[in-house]
Formats: sequence, structure tokens, C-alpha cells
Amino acid sequence: MYWSFLMRTTYETIKDKLMKSKNGFYRLISVAFFLTFLVPNVSSQSGGVLSPRQAAYDVNFYDLEIAFDFETKTIEGSLLCRAKVIDPIDSLELDLRRTYDVDSVLCALNNNTLSAVGFRHESGKLMINIPEDATSDQVVTVKVFYGGAPPLTSGLPWSSGFDWNTTFNGIGYVGVACEMDGGDVWWPCKDHPSDEPDSVALSFTVPQPLECVSNGVFVDSLHHGDSTTTFRWFVSSPINNYNVTFYIDEFVLIEDKYSSVIGDSIPFYFWVRPSHYDRAMEMMEPYKEEFDFLESIGGPYPFGHEKHAFAHCHYPGMEHQSIIAYGSNFALNSWGFDYIHLHELAHEWWGNLLTAKNWADVWIHEGIATYTEALYVEHIAGIDRYFDYVHNIWPSSSTVPLAPRQELTTDEGYDLNPYYRGAAVMHTLRYYLGDEEFFNVLKHWAYPDTTDYDNTNGRQCRLVTTDDLLAQTEDITGRDMDAFFEVFFREAWYPKIYYTRYESEIAFEWRTQTGVLLDLNIPVVANGVEYTVEMVDGFGSLPVPGDAELVIDPNKWLLDKTPEELVGLNQQFVGKGYKLEQNYPNPADNRTTIKLTIPKYEHVSLKIYNSLGKEVLSVFDRKLMPNTYETTVDLTQFEPGIYYYIMQVNEFADTKRLMIR
Repeated sequence: MYWSFLMRTTYETIKDKLMKSKNGFYRLISVAFFLTFLVPNVSSQSGGVLSPRQAAYDVNFYDLEIAFDFETKTIEGSLLCRAKVIDPIDSLELDLRRTYDVDSVLCALNNNTLSAVGFRHESGKLMINIPEDATSDQVVTVKVFYGGAPPLTSGLPWSSGFDWNTTFNGIGYVGVACEMDGGDVWWPCKDHPSDEPDSVALSFTVPQPLECVSNGVFVDSLHHGDSTTTFRWFVSSPINNYNVTFYIDEFVLIEDKYSSVIGDSIPFYFWVRPSHYDRAMEMMEPYKEEFDFLESIGGPYPFGHEKHAFAHCHYPGMEHQSIIAYGSNFALNSWGFDYIHLHELAHEWWGNLLTAKNWADVWIHEGIATYTEALYVEHIAGIDRYFDYVHNIWPSSSTVPLAPRQELTTDEGYDLNPYYRGAAVMHTLRYYLGDEEFFNVLKHWAYPDTTDYDNTNGRQCRLVTTDDLLAQTEDITGRDMDAFFEVFFREAWYPKIYYTRYESEIAFEWRTQTGVLLDLNIPVVANGVEYTVEMVDGFGSLPVPGDAELVIDPNKWLLDKTPEELVGLNQQFVGKGYKLEQNYPNPADNRTTIKLTIPKYEHVSLKIYNSLGKEVLSVFDRKLMPNTYETTVDLTQFEPGIYYYIMQVNEFADTKRLMIR
């Protein structure tokens, strides 16, 4: 969404410059700027921990009907919701802002006739009584009649609400965006990313001669005797609630068709304001090139059975499914693409076809969409410009994970820097896998079976988590991806490279926040020659003179902290030699910790033996960087008794006694 534009141009440019200023006044101004403009003006966040009542049902269908009153800037409407019961419930919980008045509610269980029921509407929750307790697999249908004044905002899309104006040409226009707050800003719904309806019917009544365009396919329009027109649309694919939208304005329609990679003819509609018609027409060819590129890396456009469409709006942009908001200037940027068109169109794959089940995983939307920008720059201008683009959006240091294992709200999710950091992780993943495997993974993320591209009934739309994409990557590549995903998605800090120079080699070590052994090879240039240091269990070495001129990761493939030299040439830890310390606790029950010190880069083994001298466990047997190490050993597999552990380094060996109770 266009929130990225504000985050990326303002956050990375203004914040960094002002906060680095030595002038305290400017630092104070910068803080005020962010509090005023960058923090969304929200009263009720979307997402978070799903309530037990909402977890007990799954929405199948919404039918939304709304009439707009431009004089009072209010709406009147109804919402029909059909849901399948998962766990027994006696009421249905929907989300709806308290600013709306709910006139009445009808309800039915299974195929019974709708009838009036009691309800409570407080604290943004609409609790609807069900005539009788509903059990698993039953279907509950409710119809809510409501009305009121939607929240108004001029800060779309990062501040949710209506952009409503009655002065344009003396008639008016209105649009809505609500990703940060969710669909309950303007209609009753289950406001959580973990539940998408299978389909949605939409009906909007507006003053003539205005038009209303929306998601899905156009059904019909009906002119009324009171100088209003009702426009009906139908969405046949699953859609997240914040992507349900409308655009009301005086439009001129540009019609075109695209040929999909699977041979389908996809209708492309661009509803533009008359003043921008000529400029929009000039951009149709560049838009087609961007569209073709996204299909080449992500598979077929997911909603070709409905339409590929944009609507000219009065706010910067938003990835509304099959009818994307466009409020930019119909021009290519200095990198050679239209940012709003390319970024928001990428969300049709990464956000709409593939939707994060939890806002903690919003990198799946924003990180991948941002990374497609870099890939497009490479496509049109080559690899050097690709590196320029990636380095231009390189993230600053981090104190929070990219994808924490928590249920987050939208605000919390977007605080994780999913744009820049998400794109940088994708960049590092590409290096880790290599181009062939990486692009194969990317396309399979969108379409798990790349011989089956049919999405006409929405069956390819999926709710996913970071763990889902981890498992899918392992299935596709046959590689163990646990360490990579743990370090780059779950850890707060970036990993760091330490290196030590010796007479005839340079040793390297990855250190991670939680001690994960990272098998991520390191590209280096030593004395002008390119090498790749193979890392096994976080360690590796390069057989070059220890005083070689060294450049680590010259193209900045790796999202890491600045590498650091650990020990100089032929140096050792001052005052430290080989040392094996007594384990603690001792005697031990289920676990014990062993501490040892290594003065230089050596192959070290640490093994445990029983009282008969039989090896029962190899704690590790590999090269270690000079350091002091602590390792915790799981003892639950051993019987109580006397054991011994031995550290051996070349000719040096030391033995300690271990007692297990």
C-alpha cells in the first residue's frame, strides 16, 4: 500500500537526517513530525488476538448495500453475513464502529427464515443473538441495518476513513481506505486477517451523474426516479475485509486487454478523471510492461476472471483487490517505473492472492512487493542498477524481529519495517538459494502447483504465515531452511560476521542473537580475487595469506551487521590458553552447562563417555573461532551415574567428571 511511500521517503530521509542532527531543536521537531504525521490516526486497530467468539466461526459470504448522502456525508445500508460455525456459539460477534447506529438485526440458523433478534452494540463490537445455540457445521445468517457518518480523513491511506468532498465540479466524489483500521470503519464485518469470505456482493447507490466502481465484476446499474443510480458488483474470489472498496466520481473509462502468460485475455480498465485521460493513455504501454514482468516472476495475474483495474483517486494509492487505487502523477520515476502502479499491482500476488494470516507476517505483502521493484529495475536496466536500488532502500539496524511469533495489530505489524527489511531479506534469500532456486521458490509461493494456474473460483487464494512459506521453501528446494528463517525472520538483530587472520588463512564465524548455527556462505574479495567462503555450522575459512587485503560481501548481498576482526594476525587471547571448566550444576539432573576456552582457530572435539569408556554423546566436533564458549547439554537420555567429558584439540586434552542424578 502507499503507506510505504510515506515510510520510505519520509522515514528513511527526514527522520535519519533530523535525528542525526546535533541540534536538539531539530531532533525535537523530528519527533513532533512523526507523532503528527507518521503515526496513523486510529481508534481501533485491525487484527491482534482473535476473540474466542470470532474464532468460533468462518465467514462464507457478505452482501453489502449502501446508499450515500452527499449533503450530510452519511451512509445508510445493510450487511448480510453468512458464516459456518466451527465451535458452538449462542451469538455472532461482528466489528462495527460505535459511531454508527444499528437500527435492527435479523438472524436465521441454517435455511430458516430471517427474523428479528436482539443485539448489543458497544465498544466497537456488535453482538447478535442467535435464536438457538448453533453447533459445529451449522450456518448462521445475519442481516444488519445500520447508518451514520463514516470517519473523515484527508490522510488516506495511512489514516483510515472516507475521503469525501462535495466541491469537485459542484457534485462530489468519495473514496475509502481502511487497511490500518479494517473494514469496520464503514461496514459490519469480522475484522481480522485470518478470515476471508469466499465471495462478496456489493451494491452502492449514488447521486447522478456520478459513477461507482468497485471490486470484482460489474453486474448492472439501475437508474432511479430520485436522481440516484445503484451500481452492483460481485467478487467471486476470497478477499480480505480492508480490500473491499468503492470509488465514486465522474470517470472516463480507458479499456484495454492484456494477454496473460497462460493465454487468457484479461480485461484492463482504468477509470480516470477527465483531466488526466491523455496522460493515462500515454502510460498504458509502460503499465503493460510492468504487468508482463510481474506475471513472469509470480505466475498468472490472479484475478483475470474478474478484471485488472485501477481507479483514479484523490489519495496516493492502495492495493484494493482487482480495482487498485491510483493517485500518482502518471509518470515513470528515475528508476524507470511508475512506483504506485508497480508496487500496488504487485500486491495482487503478494497480499491479495497470498494473504498474511497475521499482521506479524505483513512482510509477505510489503517486503515482497518492495523487492519486486528491485527486480523490475534489474529487468529493465541490469544487475548494477539492481544493486543500486537495493542499497538505496537498505534498512537501518533493528531491535525487533521481522516476523515475531505473536498475534499483532496493523500498527504493530507495520512497526517491524516490513518494506525495507522484508525486501533486504528477500535479497539475501536470493543469494542463499541462487537464482534458479530462488525464482522457482517465488513462483511456487504464489502458485504451489505451477501446472495449475486456474483461479476462476478463487481456490488458489490462500492465508499463509511465515512458517508456511518456510515449509514450502523446504519442500521446493529439499534444503533445511530452519536456520535461515530463524535468524532473518525471528531474531531481532541482524547476524554478524567475525573474522580472524592467521599466517596462511582467514577464519570466519557467524554470530547470531540466539546462537543459531548459520550456514550462509560469505562472498569476499581477497587481494582482488573473488571467493566464496563455505560456512558449515557457522564457521569457515579462506586459504589465503593472513595479511591479504580483504573486502567482505562487496555487493552487499547479506543483511548483517558490520563485520569485525576478532583477533589480529598470529595473535591469541591475552592470558588465555586452552581451558575446560567443571560443568554446572554438578551433580546434574536434566541439563548441565560446560564452559571451555579456545585461544586460536582450531578443530575442537567435546565428547561425553560413560564409566566404561564408551562414547555416549559428541557435543561438537568442528573448528571453532578463538573465544570462550558455553554449551548446554541435554541429559534426559542418560541413566543416573558417573560420566566423563573430554575436550581435545590436537595434542591437548582435558577430562572432567560429570555426575547425573
